[in-house]
This record gives sequence, C-alpha cells and structure tokens, in this order.
Amino acid sequence: MTTQYSASDMAGPLWRRVADALRDEIRARAFAPGQQLPTEISLSERFAVSRFTTRRALAELEKEGVIRIEHGRGLFVADDVIPYPIGERTRFTENMSRINATGDRRVLASARESGDTETCRWLDLRSGAEVIFVESIAFVGQRPLSLSQSYYPADRFPGLDDLLRRNPSQTDALSAYGVLDYTRKRTQIISRLPSRHEAHLLKIAKTRPVLETQKIDVDPDGRPIAFGVSCYAGDRVQLIVEQP
Repeated sequence: MTTQYSASDMAGPLWRRVADALRDEIRARAFAPGQQLPTEISLSERFAVSRFTTRRALAELEKEGVIRIEHGRGLFVADDVIPYPIGERTRFTENMSRINATGDRRVLASARESGDTETCRWLDLRSGAEVIFVESIAFVGQRPLSLSQSYYPADRFPGLDDLLRRNPSQTDALSAYGVLDYTRKRTQIISRLPSRHEAHLLKIAKTRPVLETQKIDVDPDGRPIAFGVSCYAGDRVQLIVEQP
C-alpha cells in the first residue's frame, strides 16, 4: 500500500522529498522489480507537487538506477540484477541453483538449414554445410533473461532440435549422442541495442541496451559442437567471467 502525501509533509527541497519517499517505498517492496509505476501526473497529484518537481525527482531516481524511464511506455521499477557466471563450463541450470532462483528455458523455433559463412567457420564445417538452428528464451521466475540462437552440426546431431523441444537442456540432449561433457572455448561480449524482435520477447524498450555473447562450445577432443549468440536484458543481468 502506498501513502498519500500533502505539501505540509514535504519540508525541504520538494523534489528530494518525493525522490526519498518513492525510493523508500520501492526498497520496502511496495512496488515489485520491473513493475510499472503510476504516471508522472498521478504522482504529482499524490504528492501535491508540480509536474516539474516530480520530473526532477524521477530523474534523480533514474540516475541512481532505482527506476527506469521508457519514453512512450512509462515509469518502471528497476529489475533486480541477476549474477550470471560465464566460465569453462557454463550451465543455465547450475547458474540458477547458485542464486536459489527458479529458471526456465523454452524453445521458440528450430530448423535444419545451410549454415552461413561465419557459423560454418566457427563450427569447423565446410561452407554451406547443414546446421540445426534452435532459438530459445530463458526466464528467471516470470522475467525474460535472455534470448539465444544456437547452431549445431546437423550431420553429427540429427534430430537434436526434437530432443531440445522435449527437454531444452543442451547438456541432456548432447549426452544422447555420446557427448557427456563439453567446455566453453570462447566467449565474446558486446553491448548493443536490441532488434524489434528481441525487445518484444525480452519485454524491454528498443532504447534499452542488451549484452550480447557469442560462444563456442567444444567436446573433450576439442571439436566444436555448438555456436551460439545470446542477448541478455542489460539491466537485469551481471555477466561474471570466471577464469578456469
């Protein structure tokens, strides 16, 4: 429940008092992470201050990372940042267990197709070789965390996409082909703006940056088994690079 304020409650700089009150409520979980806040007009009426004062308070809270302002969409409580380690063995389920979180991964689409030049190069395949493409989305609780596009050698793993649709665990699916362990050979991380498709699925504004990772997974013999590109909602995750 939120509190109604009057001008007499707001001694001192009004914008700072509004900012302090909203900050306290957010920290007390009156508003959940990612929840949309009342409009600027509603907040001005509630605190009995001008819209200019409210706007100044909101700008301060956005600067502190307490809220985010998405033009055309509204005001939102900043999401809790999720630590996500990336190391020699990066496993989604294990990362969720580390932080006692409930994680879920869902396959959105899959296809068998001719790999482009970059994909075939990373998978050490001849140009134009067939690959299995799988697009999936990962959630923490009800919040989308990442959107991934993964590519696998089709000749080596026929039907892998069917296994992933039944159980989206890459580890479990690869074990069906005798790959009982695999490691991360390379991870590249960049920051960029999301595509319309990515912003829609991750439920973020097109102006909010994402963190993109490109990865190569190899089997114990060093043969590439997966090339993947994932984008993470930038204000929901902290990527932690762990040394082997």
